[in-house]
Amino acid sequence: MGTLLTANVALVSETDLVALDQLAIAAAAMQNQVTTDFGPLWNIAATVSAFDSLDSVPVDYWPVVIRDDINAPGAAGYHTDNNGQPFSLVQADAGWELTASHEALEMLVDPFGSRTISGAPPPQAPQQIQDMQLVNYLVEVCDPCEAITYSVNGQLLTDFITPNYYDPTTTSGVRYSFSGQISAPHTVQEGGYISFGNPVDNHWYQILVQGGQVQLNDLGVVQASGGASLKELLDGKIRDLRSEERYRLKSATRGKARAMAPFAEKRAARASQLRALINSLQ
Repeated sequence: MGTLLTANVALVSETDLVALDQLAIAAAAMQNQVTTDFGPLWNIAATVSAFDSLDSVPVDYWPVVIRDDINAPGAAGYHTDNNGQPFSLVQADAGWELTASHEALEMLVDPFGSRTISGAPPPQAPQQIQDMQLVNYLVEVCDPCEAITYSVNGQLLTDFITPNYYDPTTTSGVRYSFSGQISAPHTVQEGGYISFGNPVDNHWYQILVQGGQVQLNDLGVVQASGGASLKELLDGKIRDLRSEERYRLKSATRGKARAMAPFAEKRAARASQLRALINSLQ
């Protein structure tokens, strides 16, 4: 195998709600996730770095930008700039680190937003979908397990599927998501979703699982338009359908914020100890 080209992700805040030191903590956790967990499974090499402003970001980095409010139609999530390079927008709520990891991992696997893999229809989908026998999946590595998280450096980051998620059959001992909570190819966990299209007529659908119930959304025929990627076009349709849910704009629960407090206290305690040691050396 040849040397991997390294992708570079920039974490940037354009809000007073997220300071540079918070970005640095999140970037360190995301770098750990990419290097230790994600990269080896997806054969990807990447850096994740925090920057004080968009003006400081090198031109070949892919920005993940944190902003106060991105609740405008078509605003949240993945985009491409005028040069066709990817960037993502994340709302500065109490769970922005989780959303940032989601967007970063999906950019790393599909930077241009149009990667598809064919396979059998989702086994949870209704019979009308099963009758297609073959569909094209948009490769979105965090969507099927979106509600599942795990801790890296004390930060709650997103779970993600493995390449085996697209296998034709279930095999014993194979992991279909990093957490292991997805137990079969093409399936969706509670709170997750997946987008797929009929390769014959380019008609696209999404299934999502909420409250144990599988819901099918008909996204219609999707045609290339204005240079937008397939991911951008589908995201726009999905946001219109799920506007009342604030799709990809979910505030973290108070419980999650409290759960992170001990990690902040431990970091502060360690920093205090280090300062005391440094002062003792003077």
